[in-house]
This record gives sequence, structure tokens and C-alpha cells, in this order.
Amino acid sequence: MTSLPLDQAVEIAADLDLERLPDHVLQHAERTIADTVAVSRAGAREPEMARLGRLLAAQGSLRTPVGADASAPASGGPGAATTFLEDRLVGPPADVAFVNATAGTFLELDEGVRPTGHPAMHVVPAALAVAESVHATGSELLRAVLAGYEVTARLFTSVRLTYPVHPHGHFGAIGAAVAAAMLSGGDPVGAARVAATTPLLPVWDACFDGATARNTFTGHAARTGVMATYLDKAGFTGSPSSLATAYGRIAGELVDPDQLSRPLDYTALGITRNYFKRHSACALSHAAIDAVAQLALPDGAEIEQVHVETVNNNMKLARQPQANDLSGRFSLPYAVATALARKSTGPADFRYSGEIAQLAQRVTVSVAPDLEAQWPDAAPARVRVESNAGTFSATVRNPRGHWSDPLTPEEIQAKFTALLDNPDVSPSWWGRITEIRSLPDCADLFAPARA
Repeated sequence: MTSLPLDQAVEIAADLDLERLPDHVLQHAERTIADTVAVSRAGAREPEMARLGRLLAAQGSLRTPVGADASAPASGGPGAATTFLEDRLVGPPADVAFVNATAGTFLELDEGVRPTGHPAMHVVPAALAVAESVHATGSELLRAVLAGYEVTARLFTSVRLTYPVHPHGHFGAIGAAVAAAMLSGGDPVGAARVAATTPLLPVWDACFDGATARNTFTGHAARTGVMATYLDKAGFTGSPSSLATAYGRIAGELVDPDQLSRPLDYTALGITRNYFKRHSACALSHAAIDAVAQLALPDGAEIEQVHVETVNNNMKLARQPQANDLSGRFSLPYAVATALARKSTGPADFRYSGEIAQLAQRVTVSVAPDLEAQWPDAAPARVRVESNAGTFSATVRNPRGHWSDPLTPEEIQAKFTALLDNPDVSPSWWGRITEIRSLPDCADLFAPARA
């Protein structure tokens, strides 16, 4: 079977009734939006993002909002959306979606689902930008995000990507198009078809090389989602079969198309089975990082050899990094070495270090049959450290933050606060986003009036 019932998946998701959702699902969705905003805001501080903002402002794509001051973002005026850049620039929704989604993958802290994809960083920046520009209500925004996320998660379940195809830039663009169309009064099916006709074909090589242009994969997809609804309204048409050909036959395999057409389960939407990241590295390394944290290795012990056992899917990270931050975040030996040396795995800990790279040379990685049998329900890892103080071992089935071992709301808020790094803004942003259902106008979401 080669058909991909995309239209049906979009129709089912776009018919989502917010009133039928349990409160705990709605709260989880709001926290997912908050987490995505914080991750994007933190990534927007990176030097490349700051320079990009200035370049876009210089050529007129972005501008300083009217009434901006030193304390918080200000309203961008009619039709504008707010970037998360430190310079607090605003602009057209498509451009803002690109900037915010690009910023969101710099630090490798964006949430995701398995088999591996990252719906929120594609869908949420697009939805936020459109919702702000059209003055949608918070409930309308939440419904659009849930629908776009659902379509994206179902696509990742239905199609198994063929390595070295990377999970950014394609299915997420379709979810972003669904959300953007729902918020702007467009046709979600038409917009999804347009987005499905023009997907990116990203590969993992950029991650391993440390090519930061890779961070634009999500940016281009979010922008594609916003533009798709404009194109559909303008009369452009999308192909109903090109996605099935591109990702069901060439860049992947259609393994479970029925997932796209099943009725909504209001207690188990795709977003309820996501994971939140605690470590500033590729998610495929997180079980091993958590295993390191469980080791009873004495302080000061001299590490002689480290062996990591994991699943086949994670072996793409079984490589030593290039001498840069991004490549280190996509090296399992380097991630484990960072956890051993720093005992912390935040963004600052993954600034490339030659000393940690030397320790990473002592880390080997292999597949263990007993762990492989647990994939994809789990992504386990076993770490064994040989040292002058003895041999220490620990196994983790799924990292903390996975839906089977979830973070508490308090832990998600703590991550949000740390990433925003602004005590004058973080309480108001957290409060508005986690009570977004009661927000009458999304243009107020990041406005300074209540900051």
C-alpha cells in the first residue's frame, strides 16, 4: 500500500473539540507551548541569532515595535508578530515563525516524540506568530496547536524515515500549515497539501559536522506552514500524493498508514506521549546521560574506559565530534564525557572543550540485543565505567522527561524560568501561557503591560 491519507488525517485533527479534552491534557499542552517558547527564547540569545535579527531589521523584514523599552517586548501593531530575540523585533508572521523556530533548535532542548520527531518546535512558532497577528483567542491558539501537533505526530508514527534523513523540516511543516490555516480562517486540508508538496530533505550530516545552518530546518518548516495558508488562499494547489512518494517510498517507508485515519482519542492525543528535554544534547543521548547520573563513581576517580550499550537507532551518534558545540551535542561519546566531567548538562556545559573531547576518546558504543528488543517503546542505554576505584554500571530504559517518566509541572516551570533568565518577565509569561485558554487576545501574550 502506497497511499497516504493525509487529507483524512488533517480533517480529523482540525475537527478537534477543545471542550472534550480532559483538563490534564489541556494543561500538558499549555506547558508544551511554554517549554517551546522558553527554549526558543534561550536559543535566540546565540550570537548567530542576534546577528541575523540585525540583518533582517536592516533590510526591513523585522522592525523595532512601537513603544519598545528596556524591560519587555512591546506590541508590534496590526498584523505583526513578536520574535524572541533580545532586541525584541517584530514582523510578518512568516518571518517571525522562521526566526523563532530557528532559534529553538540551537540548544537541543526542544521537546519531541518517538519514533523521533519534534512537532512543537515546528508547529508552535508558526501558530504563535499567526495567532498574535490575527488577534486570535488563547483557546483558538491552543486548539490549532493541538491539531497541528496531532497531524505531525501521526505522520511520524505512520512513516519510518530512512537514514540519513533527519526528522526536521517536513512533517512538522504540514502540522504548522494546519495550525496556521485554522487560526487565519484558511482551509487546513488545502494548506497541508501545499506544505506537503514542498518539504525539505534534511540529512544528519549537518548535525555531525556542526553546521549551524542545520538549525534553520525547523525555521524553514515553520515559515512554510505559514506561507502554505497564504498560497492556498491565493489559489495555489498542492499535490495529494507527493508526500507519499517523497517520504513513503524515497526518503522513508510507509509502515502504518492506518494511524493517519484513526478517530481522535481525546485521552491519548499525540502530545500526551511527548518528552521534555533536560539535557542540552540530541535526545538519542539522554538515556546514557541519565545512566551516568546514576553511577556511584567516587569523586576524583580516574576514568580508564567507558562503554555505552544502546539501540541501533542511537548508533548514528556513535562518533567523535568535530571541534564545535553543535557537533558535540550530536556525539554520544562526547555527551557521556560531558556528563562525567561536568556532572551537569545544560547549555553552557556543551560549549566545546578539548579536555572533554579527550575523555570522549575513551568512550565506546555498541548495540545490546536486550536493549534493542525494547525499541521503539523505549530508547534504553547502559553505561559501564572502568576506573581506578572499580567498575560502575547503570541502565536507563527511558530518560527522565519521557512520557513514561514525566517531569513534574514544577520541573517544567523551573526549566522555563532558567531559560528565560529574566525574573521581570518569566512569571507573567508562564502565567499567561499556562492559562492560555482564558486569554482573550494572543496579541497580549508577550506584551509588556502585565510583565
